[in-house]
This record gives sequence, C-alpha cells and structure tokens, in this order.
Amino acid sequence: MPGRSVVSVLLLLLLHGLLCLQMVALAEIEMDDGGVMEEGSCTHFSVSPPPAPPEDAEERRDYFRAMAAKDLFRHEQLITMMGSDRNGSRRRQAKESSKLPEVMSATSMFELPMRSALNIAHVGMYLVSVRFGTPALPYNLVLDTANDLTWINCRLRRRKGKHYGRQSQSQTMSVGGDDGAAAALAKKEASKNWYRPAKSSSWRRIRCSEQECADLPYNTCQSPSKAESCSYYQKMQDGTVTIGIYGKEKATVTVSDGRMAKLPGLILGCSVLEAGGSVDAHDGVLSLGNGHISFAIHAVLRFGGRFSFCLLSANSSRDASSYLTFGPNPAVMGPGTMETEVLYNVDVKPAYGPRVTSIFVGEERLDIPDDVWNTEKKLGAGVILDTSTSVTSLVPEAYEPVTAALDRHLAHLPRVNMEGFEYCYRWTFTGDGVDPAHNVTIPRFTVEMTGGARLEPEAKSVVMPEVEAGVACLAFRKLPWGGGPCIFGNVLMQEYIWEIDHAKAKMRFRKDKCNTHHLHTSTGGEVTNGTSRSGKQANSTCNGTSSSSTVVHRVN
Repeated sequence: MPGRSVVSVLLLLLLHGLLCLQMVALAEIEMDDGGVMEEGSCTHFSVSPPPAPPEDAEERRDYFRAMAAKDLFRHEQLITMMGSDRNGSRRRQAKESSKLPEVMSATSMFELPMRSALNIAHVGMYLVSVRFGTPALPYNLVLDTANDLTWINCRLRRRKGKHYGRQSQSQTMSVGGDDGAAAALAKKEASKNWYRPAKSSSWRRIRCSEQECADLPYNTCQSPSKAESCSYYQKMQDGTVTIGIYGKEKATVTVSDGRMAKLPGLILGCSVLEAGGSVDAHDGVLSLGNGHISFAIHAVLRFGGRFSFCLLSANSSRDASSYLTFGPNPAVMGPGTMETEVLYNVDVKPAYGPRVTSIFVGEERLDIPDDVWNTEKKLGAGVILDTSTSVTSLVPEAYEPVTAALDRHLAHLPRVNMEGFEYCYRWTFTGDGVDPAHNVTIPRFTVEMTGGARLEPEAKSVVMPEVEAGVACLAFRKLPWGGGPCIFGNVLMQEYIWEIDHAKAKMRFRKDKCNTHHLHTSTGGEVTNGTSRSGKQANSTCNGTSSSSTVVHRVN
C-alpha cells in the first residue's frame, strides 16, 4: 500500500518527538532520603512462580477452555481497537460509549515482581506487584504489552457534577460466551486491594477543563467543566471494560542500593466499574504498551529508555522467580542474545513487535507471503507481542502452512477433538518433544526476523502437552481472514527474557529459565547480526545511567 512506509516513519518520528517533549516535562525521581539516585543502580524483587494447570481432569479442561475464551475476547477487542485507530476515532468511540452505561451512575533501573493468576482465574495472566499512592500500597496488576492505560480498582464516592462513583465495593461484572466458556471463566474468590484516592496525599484529580484531559485517550468529558473529573471508558483487548476517572499519582520503587524512590506524574485510571471475564482475578492493569500515558513509557524515560521481562513457564518450580525490569538489565546480554528492530504497529497503536521475515519448521522454510509480515504493504499485517494473549494467533496465510508442516510430524497419531484447538492428538507429551516409542520428534520451530535474529521456542511452546490427560495440541489458533495482525502470545514467549529498547527502537531476547537472571552472574556480550559475542562478567550494577539527558540524545 503506497505511503504506509512514510506513515510508519512519521509515526515513529512523532513518537520520538513526544518522548523528547515528555522527557523535558518529567518531574525528577524523588528519593525518600532526599538524595540523588546513583548512576548504574539496580533493584531486584523475587516473586512466586506461575502454578501449573490443575491436575483434576475436569478442572484442566475448564482451564484450557477459559484460556481459549480469554484469547477470543482479547482478539475481538483488538479488532475493535484497530478499526477505531484506522479511523482516528478512539476518542469519539469512547465518547459514544460513555452514553451507554447507566451502570456508571449507579540506566538506573528498578524491577517489579511478577506472579501468575492461573490459579485464581484459570487463565494465563501474568501479574506484577506495584506500589501506588502515599502511603504506598501494593496492587497486583495484569502485565499488558498491548495496552496504554494503567488502572486500578478504585473506591471512589460519587460526587454529583464531578464524577462517577462505585455503588458497592464488589461492583464488577463477568462476561462469558455462549458455548460453555462462561462456566469455564467462573472465578474463585479473590482478595482485592482497593485504591482509595481520598487516602493518598499524592493523588491529583484531572479535570475536564484541563488541556491534559483533552489529550488523554478514551476520555468521555462532555464539556470543559472545571468541576467535572476527566472520565474515561475503555474496552480492553481481552473484553474487559473499565470506567473511571483520570488522575496523577506516584509509584514507589526500590533501587539497588536499598533506598526507596518515587516516580511522580504517572497517569492512573481510578476505575469505578470493571466488566470482563477475569476482573476478579486482579486489581487492575499495568500498561507496557506504546503510548504517552503508558506506565512503561513514563518509566523508561527515567531509566535508560528500555525495559525487560521474563515469563516463567506455567510448570516452573515453586521456588522460581521472575521479574519486570526498567533500565539496563545485564541479564539480557549473554550467550545467544538476539537483536532485531521494534516495529510500532500502525493499526493497533499501543502495540509493537518484531519484523518477521520467515518461519521454519525443521529445515523447511514455509511458503508464507511476505505481505503477512510487511506492515508497509497492507492493513492488519505484522506481528505484535501480547503478554495478555496466551496462545499464538496467526492469520490464515500463516496458520495453514505452520499447522500443516507440524501436522506432518504428528499425523500418524490419533486425532482428538478439543474445544479451542484445531489440531490435537492422543499422545502423552513430556515436554522435550522426543518420543521414540511413538515415532514422534517435534521439529525445531524457528521465527526469523530482521537482522538475523531467530526465535526458537521450546517444544512445549509449539505443542502444548496435557491439554487433557493424554492429549497434546498445536499451540496456535487461526485468526479470521482480515483479522490481523498476528499475535505472539505468552506461551510462545515463555522462558525467554525480552528487552524492549524504545530509545534505540530495538528488541533483544534470549533463552532464559527466568529464575536466575536477577542474580549478578550473567555474562555480558556484544550483539552483532542477531548473535552475541561473550564478554566480561557483568557488574553488580546496571550497565547504564539514569540521566534523562542520555535518553534525550538517543531519542531523535
């Protein structure tokens, strides 16, 4: 499509311009002791591992049905977001939606701990613990790389003429499907942490009269009233709806020398109503998407222009740990580190991903049209990384050759019908992909990207074992025609450490069990054409600086 490359470049330049402008306006990090944060400092928080799927056969079936339903909801909303972005109408959509809910009137770096909510909501969500407010209180938020709005369940009293309020402390709504997915999404009782603006001395409400409100996405202000709070309505990619008001707040983190620091000026959604399939399983959402209100963008502007995360396998041991890191992370650089460019998706603006060039199954390069990956040629092309989608979803032009190639290695096994999957086999798969007794060897699956970077996920991320007792399924789902972009989900991304370097528009990744990268034992290296040359032992501090001027020079 003529002009899309120009549009992409202009959007990237606009993004970088916004980053520079935002950088200038950023308030300084506040050290609790009144001092200055040292350059090259790091911080580490250990977390609990994701629990394995349930052992009980019926619960296990519900678990995977719920995963399928969650991914379906999420994709439907990605399509909705893509359609509104194409027409430049996200704000108009929010304003129209605001008429619906009468229910409303009723270089240095820091790391945040992550855990899994699989045992709470039977769906593959990764949670990160963040402390907001003054005094700082912890909230368990969904890790979301395709969202730009951070919000928390909020206890806010209605103020007539100012803003909505929560009618009761348990005002949430569940959304289910018509095919039994609703039952699969039934949630266990979860303990919620409620954010109370009135009890935080650092909360500042944003009003409809402020220009800042006009610049915020999803806002539903009907007039520039000085009294009215800047309200929003967002329909999230996983089908969740959140309604609330915007404000500014501080987050508290710990840097590596043990001192506490506050990140001021963060845009926070105080949600007074949530509706969706998993709203009882978490306290809100932490946005890692590409947008000027995103938590990640605010954080990377203060910490070296980059962030990284590592997703543990659902079968990890109980003593494993995983981290979300803002700033230079020595663990990213090591044997096998890959580097490629980050493409900021034109159609789903908060999202980003790599530029894929080829997919291989074994030594076979699959016949997939380049148009599938080339965002410069057509709408809905490309790939996005989405930590809130579980199973990787491909457009038919990619899905069909991928599944056909994998099926050739498994076609001699008995086929089984499983809800949410097309290719399932009667086979007990232990995870290494090699089973001489049944003449099965899962071939190497390779995603090749620009710069020569190659993603080669473990066999269990390509064929999901024990979806039901004695049943394994291909870990891919087919998107409808015209339903792109393709989505790399967290099953494919697990047991890799991922770094998104917004300052250089680069993405780095390497295999990692995600349970030791916070220790100062990783090996440094120099990335060249998708490979890493081993270097010196990494220092116990980050290999970068905290000064905002460093990032300003990089972002241009």
